[in-house]
Amino acid sequence: MTTVAPRTVDPEVDAIRHHYEVSNDFYRLLLGPTMMYSGGYWNEGEDLVAALDQAQERKLDTFADLAGVRAGGVKRVLDIGCGWGTMLNRLTTVHGAEEAVGLTLSRTQEAFIDALGNPRITTLVKSWADYEVADDSEKYGAAFCINALEHFVSSNLPPKERTRRYRFFFQQVANTLVPGAKFVLHTMTAEALPMNRALLDDLKFLQRSEFAGCHIPHLHELTSGAEGLFEVDEIVNERESFAMACRAWLVLLAERRDEAVAMEGEEVVARFERYLDIFAYTLEDKFFNNFRVTLTRR
Repeated sequence: MTTVAPRTVDPEVDAIRHHYEVSNDFYRLLLGPTMMYSGGYWNEGEDLVAALDQAQERKLDTFADLAGVRAGGVKRVLDIGCGWGTMLNRLTTVHGAEEAVGLTLSRTQEAFIDALGNPRITTLVKSWADYEVADDSEKYGAAFCINALEHFVSSNLPPKERTRRYRFFFQQVANTLVPGAKFVLHTMTAEALPMNRALLDDLKFLQRSEFAGCHIPHLHELTSGAEGLFEVDEIVNERESFAMACRAWLVLLAERRDEAVAMEGEEVVARFERYLDIFAYTLEDKFFNNFRVTLTRR
């Protein structure tokens, strides 16, 4: 099936790299050993920081279950916006996937994944919009996109063009999957709520200083984009778990702030402190959601 991309503008590659090509050592300090940049699954009573790695691994294992990988029936998997390869590595070393392909725009993330030395992982520095499989034999049995979709569509587009772009995203994903394959999507969405001056200023900071040109979608944009291509298995709002992760990262950063400043400078550290606090409180105040969406390729 041939898909024609709509004429539109994605967020600039340099704007994405502005955030994700801060050094890998800095991100290791911030995120901890799992290098997972999304919410985790804490058990009741667990310490937010001490159990961060276990919470992240529980989340990955849950995603593997939802996609059918842990059951052993899926051998080839795709991760769109793969970060530092944590999901890819766990799928191949713990859950039996034989081949895992990750897409990223970050060259430092590619280098980090290469250094893992896992021969089952292939990393491509390529946009989701440009990725295609050569034929049916290369299609995947499962796909993931974990808190990356927020960087895929330009905030400068009018609403109808944004909806078309999300439609193109879901078409691209569908074209890589065999019928019946699962697609597990984790993404923030925005609520249409009243904004005070402080919140407006913080959102402008995110747009101008940290995630320039990136649009956090509305849920209806995603459901419209997936309609007819995927069946919706479940939608779960996990905003609290993402807020908890942001709070844990802020603690880790505060504990080793001097090291972080020595690595990247005061300006970068201050940027991260502000943006993580913004995401934490906007999730806690229910301005943003963080949905886990499980889909089945029709």
